[in-house]
Amino acid sequence: MEESGRRTGADGYRFLHTRDDGEPVRWSTCEPIGYVVRPEGRPEGAERLLRESVGRISEVTGLRFSYQGSIGEAPGDGRKAYQPDRYGERWAPVLIAYSAPDEYPRLRGQAAGYGGPVYVRAGNGTPRYVSGMVVFDAGQMASMGGDDAMRAVMLHELAHLVGLGHVDDPGQLMNPVQYGRRVTTLQGGDLAGLKAVGDGQCYEPVEPRSIGQ
Repeated sequence: MEESGRRTGADGYRFLHTRDDGEPVRWSTCEPIGYVVRPEGRPEGAERLLRESVGRISEVTGLRFSYQGSIGEAPGDGRKAYQPDRYGERWAPVLIAYSAPDEYPRLRGQAAGYGGPVYVRAGNGTPRYVSGMVVFDAGQMASMGGDDAMRAVMLHELAHLVGLGHVDDPGQLMNPVQYGRRVTTLQGGDLAGLKAVGDGQCYEPVEPRSIGQ
């Protein structure tokens, strides 16, 4: 997903998307971020590490998450934020899946994962996140040789999901080269950025049908 935000100098973070006023696009604070998991192919220990990583992102941002079960849905760039046949009359929950480059081409090369939210504009035109997807390269994660590296990938991609982009600073987990390698925990810039994207507001609910999804 294209990064359209700004870097904030010494704080070392970048927003994934920004509004016209420079504020980051955010999730609503009064509704939990629902997510489902396609567990097929996940490495040993991944279930526990994902639960820990979601908890850590929730702790730092103040955003709540709600696990809504396992699903067979495959990841894809054309995934719709509104799937009434599968999820009913609501926004589709975030899909977290374990995959491989032959199924999900974004994982080709060195990418161990991909994460991104989906936003809509409604009401007064303020964009807000309503759904998203996180995909992990199951093969790469299985070969990383330890919980710390696998957890780092999860934290990095979940941070994308809540609104952070990549940074150039190799001392931050949101640096695309270092995550899962030398830097394996959230650093000062990462924490500041996560706090900023979590410092949002309670949006009025918006029905998917009302915006032509």
